[in-house]
Amino acid sequence: MLQQNLDEESEFQRLFQMYLLFEENAERPNAEAIRKALEARCGKTDTVSPDDALSSFAVEAYKVAYQEGELPAQVMMTDMTPFQPETISDLERTQFWTMPDAEDVLQKCRYKLLISDFMAAGLDYKSRSALLADWLEVAVSLFPTCKAIWIPSSGKLLHPAEITDNPYEGAERFLQFGMNIRYFTIHGTEDSLVDSLGLFALGLPDVQYHFHTLDPNDVSRHAFAVAAYLFEAEVPVSDGETIAGLLNGEMAPEVHWPCRFEMALIQPSREVMDVCPGEYAAGDRE
Repeated sequence: MLQQNLDEESEFQRLFQMYLLFEENAERPNAEAIRKALEARCGKTDTVSPDDALSSFAVEAYKVAYQEGELPAQVMMTDMTPFQPETISDLERTQFWTMPDAEDVLQKCRYKLLISDFMAAGLDYKSRSALLADWLEVAVSLFPTCKAIWIPSSGKLLHPAEITDNPYEGAERFLQFGMNIRYFTIHGTEDSLVDSLGLFALGLPDVQYHFHTLDPNDVSRHAFAVAAYLFEAEVPVSDGETIAGLLNGEMAPEVHWPCRFEMALIQPSREVMDVCPGEYAAGDRE
């Protein structure tokens, strides 16, 4: 049985961190090679710092507005550093649903490479999501020996192919790596909880379902669809409004599930849109 740390809080990420994991130390391309790869993907890109310890690049296509004018957002890449698999918690390891061989992959990885955005928090969240997806795709292409990608804010571990073969387009590519759907059983009860983790990093609410009896797979699919809708439509649901619920495992417009905004039941602490699944709701609701 896993114990929660209810003091763990998550908030808007001013730096969105992503890690490439490796079994062996890999040769890092020089700054000019990285700049050219970025420019091929994103258009005009300038090197801000060529230092191997921390390279940074300004991407002209993504402009942040300041009082003094506009400046291009930047992306950063560190050098290789040692990776300790135990830094990923037991709770996080229970939620690697898209990677059945996650434990084996993690135990073999000994090095990590950090990439992130920088001075990009002022972008609208969809532009920022597109920049992050572009940068991650470029980084994966530069390191063919990368074995996995670890995204701390979503608790998601991915194979490189999940990035190169991302089924989404544009800003929605973020959903492939920046959002995870989690599933928990509540100890001592027959209740379950499904939530999303990751939208908070962009300043959006995650979603949450506390329920019994329903098939968790159906609820997980519903949760992904609703979270993706919040992302795509800029959170069009207000507190107290309803969304289409489930009927025989499928989304049904005639079934109305009310929503309210509250703090998450499962760590990390963050705002979620709690979806009340009608007769299948669990827990105390006012």
